[in-house]
Amino acid sequence: MDRRKFLTQAGVVSVAAATVGCGDKTQPIHPKRSQDVARFGHPIPPECSQSAEGQWSKTAGVRTAYSRCFSCYNICGLRVRIDEKSDKVLKVGGNPYCENNSGSPLPIEVSVKQSYIEMAGEAGLANRATTCAKGASCADSVDDERRVSQVLKRAGKRGEGKWITISYEQALSEIVKGGDLFGEGHVEGLAAIRQLDKPVKPGFPEFGSAANHLFATFCAEDTLRGSFYARFMQQAWGTSNLGTKHAYCGAAQATGYSLGMAAGFEEWLNDVDWENVEYGLFMGTSPGSSGASLNRVGRGLADSRVDRKFKYVCVDPLLRTTVAADTNAKWLAVKPGQDAAFSFGVIRTMLEEEWFNRTHLEGASEKAAKAAGELNFTNAGHLVVMEPTHPNYRGFAKAADFGLGGDEALIIKSSSSTLVSAEDGDKAELFVSKVVKDKKGRKVKLVSSLLLLKLEAQRTSMQVYAEQSGISVKEMRQVAKDLAHYGRKACVAGNGGTNSSDGFVMGWIWATLNTLVGSHDAKGGAIYGNGPIGGLEGRYDLANIEKGVSLDGVVNACRDGAYESSTEYQQKRAKGQNPYPASTPWHEVLPAMNAAEQWTSHANADPYQAKALFNWRNNFLYSAASISQEVVESIKDPKRLPLIVGIDCHMNETNRYADYFIPDRSMLEEYAADRMWGSHMLGVVAAAPLVTPRTVKNERGQHVCMEQLLIDIALEMELPGFGKGAIAHADGQHADLLCFEDWHGKYLANVASQCESLPKVTAEDREWAGLDYAMKPLLSKLTPTETAQVESLLSRGGYYVADERYDGEFVKGAGAKCLQIYHEAVAQLRHAYSGEHYPGTVTYQEHKFWNGDTWESHWPKSEYPLLFSSYKATVRSNYAVAYKRIAEISPTNYIYMNQETASEQGLVNGDNVQLITANGKPAVGILQTDSGVAKEAVCVSHGFGHSEGFGGDDRVIDGKKIPALTQRAGGVAINQMIPTDPTRGGSASMLNDYWTGANCRHGIPVRVVKV
Repeated sequence: MDRRKFLTQAGVVSVAAATVGCGDKTQPIHPKRSQDVARFGHPIPPECSQSAEGQWSKTAGVRTAYSRCFSCYNICGLRVRIDEKSDKVLKVGGNPYCENNSGSPLPIEVSVKQSYIEMAGEAGLANRATTCAKGASCADSVDDERRVSQVLKRAGKRGEGKWITISYEQALSEIVKGGDLFGEGHVEGLAAIRQLDKPVKPGFPEFGSAANHLFATFCAEDTLRGSFYARFMQQAWGTSNLGTKHAYCGAAQATGYSLGMAAGFEEWLNDVDWENVEYGLFMGTSPGSSGASLNRVGRGLADSRVDRKFKYVCVDPLLRTTVAADTNAKWLAVKPGQDAAFSFGVIRTMLEEEWFNRTHLEGASEKAAKAAGELNFTNAGHLVVMEPTHPNYRGFAKAADFGLGGDEALIIKSSSSTLVSAEDGDKAELFVSKVVKDKKGRKVKLVSSLLLLKLEAQRTSMQVYAEQSGISVKEMRQVAKDLAHYGRKACVAGNGGTNSSDGFVMGWIWATLNTLVGSHDAKGGAIYGNGPIGGLEGRYDLANIEKGVSLDGVVNACRDGAYESSTEYQQKRAKGQNPYPASTPWHEVLPAMNAAEQWTSHANADPYQAKALFNWRNNFLYSAASISQEVVESIKDPKRLPLIVGIDCHMNETNRYADYFIPDRSMLEEYAADRMWGSHMLGVVAAAPLVTPRTVKNERGQHVCMEQLLIDIALEMELPGFGKGAIAHADGQHADLLCFEDWHGKYLANVASQCESLPKVTAEDREWAGLDYAMKPLLSKLTPTETAQVESLLSRGGYYVADERYDGEFVKGAGAKCLQIYHEAVAQLRHAYSGEHYPGTVTYQEHKFWNGDTWESHWPKSEYPLLFSSYKATVRSNYAVAYKRIAEISPTNYIYMNQETASEQGLVNGDNVQLITANGKPAVGILQTDSGVAKEAVCVSHGFGHSEGFGGDDRVIDGKKIPALTQRAGGVAINQMIPTDPTRGGSASMLNDYWTGANCRHGIPVRVVKV
């Protein structure tokens, strides 16, 4: 008798016996159940088991491994179970060593076998290691029924869905050499396109060589593989046009946040110190929907509610499930795109009532901060020159100009009128407006940074802030009061949920609010992870190519640079013309290599067109809000874009237009070493292939993948940085870069060499971590020392350092920073259309187009009465639609609207409705009405509606029709619904953040009509 039937019968017998024992009835009171278990299947074998004698052993035929999840970009750890006979993934769980998966992560010294024992029995509750639904479902990624595993060549028109299988070698030859490949005329191959000695745009040297006719897009979140892709495209090939998803994800907020953190231009976003936080303000999101690890945030939120009665407020157009009854949480229903109005109401209140951390803000230097027991200092009291005729207008007053020192800033010493150097260590007066004479006798108006912020906040009344945001003055004042009350144990957080024309400003606002209460790097406040361990440096120099192409000074097709350094600007100046406006946007603040923006440039042939596209793990035609239909047309047309190469596991909305489709490894078939989002620990999540790659092999017996294709192209074209001796070693020798394993082994060796306390791997570890399988491809590529270190790294699925978290009231290891209330460098920049200066502090403005017109002036409320907001679904991500279990859990999305608003629009729950914007592509979906939606708002999650990707559409391969999987197309795709900017020139346009050029997707005027 098999085990399943035995257990089923035993259960029935037990119920019957219990019933008889209770009375005289001889028949069971429960209905008789079928004993047929065929439809249930059999339980999968466990990872390990314990004998009657208490001995633990691995299950025969089952290989286990710790790995990394790439189901979304949070990148947590995984625990994976593989059936060795069938070469299939059985089950996926969490990694107990990784903070993102475990509430009490195991020390790295714990053996692999012991880690499994620690998750069993009574100890299992305390040492649970979980992963979210996306991670648990990723087993489906390997053998997805619509995965592409063969090399394909387009057989019909672009996008028609007709393909033939060809050999890898044929594809490689045709891609490099070109020819009349499709009976549509001659196509230039890569060998003809790469011309380093010719300009891509004659007369405009800033755009570089003709090699820039190759446009490439990729997934930069995969740092190991992405850095290889970037190495080929930039240093070996020589193109500056390497586009990513950052600008249509969260780069605007991350860049804005960095302006509040430091004087440079970087990208920062904070995490919440869940260990001690007592108050949280979540902007445009809620805990668990914030972009950080769902496992980590969910656990942190639950513990904070129970242990500290955590109080938090979610400012969001949609009520999320984590704002639940009896949890000390509150939902403030903000109108989409009006987060800044609410925020400025809070800032104005805090400054007028002086509800802020005065001691923290008065520390104008590191010396002053230390004297006050502070970690960070601020420029709140630093004086800004606000005399328009002064040569340093909008810059910080320099001590040297007033005979008081060098280039350091000036302050007014606290409780005095004395002008002193900020570096003297004195406390600063915070609200200063003063006219003084410099050493040349000139009268100069000086205003403190904090007063400039206060004046900006007071420029608009509290009543207007309330009307615009939909949140009352009373609620704004309460949030201000709570932030001040909880102080260092308060945290303001957000992540990509406020992408409107002021998304850049919103990130800066989050940082500013944390500065006002002094919570940066504070115990219980806004904290910053110790960061990843990268693999470009170490024993091998993977960051540089000897005799590689330099792109210094080259501006890409997105115009990510300073307009003032452009040929256009200089030509206008030479003719005595006002150089403003520029003919098209420039993006100096956010050089995010916006994949959607570069293809907008291509569609407009401005500054030039692409001749070839390489698209690896990117789907900008689906994912980028406000992508123009003209961009789609320009990509579909071989005359406008002669060559497209798609590289991926899945055919998506972008690479369906490819001429050649090169199959790639899945997340469970690759090596990896990536950073974690949501973890404070110093560390890296690492992984090795867990099963045989499903991709076809080339004639040399290698599995086809992105790396092998680019290596072979480089060897064929004799590009630098690839081939024999292409990689420099620390000992002066050189190593080869000839195959997939060459790069991956050396990258992992670099990472492992930086991990100071890797445990020594034992034979037992090797067995329990499946290291013989993981390491076999790398053994010939590494030295014995490197092999031992990489084995150790992979055995625990990464490296996690459980250092002491705090040093007193601050996070240990956090360096002192000058937090920026006023950002001098930003204030010197000018907008490329108007020529107006960028704001030195956060600013509140109506939503504006590129030319400064308001959205309302082109999209009036009379025509578009509602405001649209998109959001991230909890268990959906870029590839999740290809996971069968995810489609079962979350088959569709809905168009959410407040009940009263729907009634006013003549709509009822369940209606099929159409979302219409000014010039976007209308979207159709099912209306759901609820009180948990802000009035006048329309909310729809993204990640659905794949009717043209991931198998949601028909395809024909070698004459055989493969029908669409209707469940892949469930729901509505909304990004192409977002309208474009009507004030930009050219046939193609995008709707971008006014200051940075990042894509907008919130606060969009829309109307909803019944279909």
